[in-house]
Amino acid sequence: MFSQLTGMLDRLGGRLAKILNLIGGIALVALIPAFAWLVFGRYVLNETPTWVEQLSLILIVLITFPVAAACIRDNSHLSVSFFRDALPPKAAAVMALISYAAMVVFGYYMFIGGYDLVVFNWAKKMPIIHIPDGMRSIPMMVCGAGIAFYSVVHILKILSGWNTIAQSRFYSDKLLDKDTE
Repeated sequence: MFSQLTGMLDRLGGRLAKILNLIGGIALVALIPAFAWLVFGRYVLNETPTWVEQLSLILIVLITFPVAAACIRDNSHLSVSFFRDALPPKAAAVMALISYAAMVVFGYYMFIGGYDLVVFNWAKKMPIIHIPDGMRSIPMMVCGAGIAFYSVVHILKILSGWNTIAQSRFYSDKLLDKDTE
């Protein structure tokens, strides 16, 4: 039952990660023609389009934050696992549990901080493009929620795959993927 719940949450997380990566990809694709128009306007038309700067600020946070959350699921984020990898499997798994628990707390506070920024800045309008300034902080909220969610899923995967870890010669996050597929 516990491993079925973990598997269900992992599959849900996979779908959400695809959506987060899609958001980041679309924002990246939108950023390219925006900057092309900026260069064209500045050097060919001799009239700089000022809206590109404000739009690019939104697009950069749409690229950075959602994709960062999705990277937590795939374990493709920047991490230093040298010491963890040198430990026996059970000790390494405990160290991973502590790490993911810390990431849950970090994600929670990132979500709360992002929410506070959205509420605080919603009444203000961004110059030139005239949309609520709080829009810039929504990706931060999404990232915080994603980090917390994916870290909880990793914790559940470690706990449900404890027997696999105990029988293994080394610990790896990939060791647990086959248990939840």
